[in-house]
Amino acid sequence: MNTNTNKRIAAAVGALAATAAVLVGCSATQDAAKDAASSVTSAAKGAGDAAKDAATKATDAAKDAAGDAKDAAKDAATKATDAAKDTGTNATDAAKDAATKATDAVKGAIDKFDVPGVGEVKLSAPVAEAFSKLGGEARLGLPTAAPETVGDGVAQAFANGTIFSSPGTGAHLVQGEILRVYNEHQGAAGPLGFPTSDEAQTGGGPKAANGGWVGEFQNGSITWLNTGNGTFTGTVTPK
Repeated sequence: MNTNTNKRIAAAVGALAATAAVLVGCSATQDAAKDAASSVTSAAKGAGDAAKDAATKATDAAKDAAGDAKDAAKDAATKATDAAKDTGTNATDAAKDAATKATDAVKGAIDKFDVPGVGEVKLSAPVAEAFSKLGGEARLGLPTAAPETVGDGVAQAFANGTIFSSPGTGAHLVQGEILRVYNEHQGAAGPLGFPTSDEAQTGGGPKAANGGWVGEFQNGSITWLNTGNGTFTGTVTPK
């Protein structure tokens, strides 16, 4: 062969080699692309599985939390109901106990006396109960007379005061100077009527200027007050 022929042959061989190299490169690129696509698909699948797992766990956690909250609410409601029942029971028991004690106090109140110079004195139930609550014989002393009927009520005199009782007003104590003024106005039979409460201190008590005692009655009041210099004045105030 001549030189030109050899050159053409060499050029053809080089072209074939280049073509082969390109073909090999394309094949490698396709394989790499396939591998990359496979990896991406696998990664995407893994991410999807992870997302599903996370969603499942979140749902389960929410269900558990809701269940716990529901149980806690039921427990709180049960405790509140039980507490209300206990309170109601305690209140009922306290009321029963108070009623029993009141009944026992009436039963246990002294209602009969054998008084020297007076004879046997029997107190009505309301007077006997008031006498006991006010301190009994230690405070009021013994009866000084038999009960006196006044209208629909009764007046029972003791050494240290008188208990007046009627169905409409109950039984109340009047004593000291207020009792004296009250009796001067005919007592329960007079215009003031029966007392509606026990005699009590007013205006800071007897040591204070314009202070002292007050008795409230159906139709007015009687006060016995310090004038400011240690002397006292009684005042009847009609309603």
